[in-house]
Amino acid sequence: MPSHIPLQDADMLSAIFEDLLQDHEISRYSAVADGIMTRLIFTYDLGIRDPKLLKRLTVPFL
Repeated sequence: MPSHIPLQDADMLSAIFEDLLQDHEISRYSAVADGIMTRLIFTYDLGIRDPKLLKRLTVPFL
């Protein structure tokens, strides 16, 4: 697990997260949103950096 997330990657993860919330009409302050972010960070920690792939791998768990 990385000790930090570079700013560019943090911006990318934030954009993916916002897209997923909007696409699936999920409240940012819900347990589902927490799960999405957890899965997104987990997938990122596996070394995946492609935004489309990160989004696709997070979606099946909604």
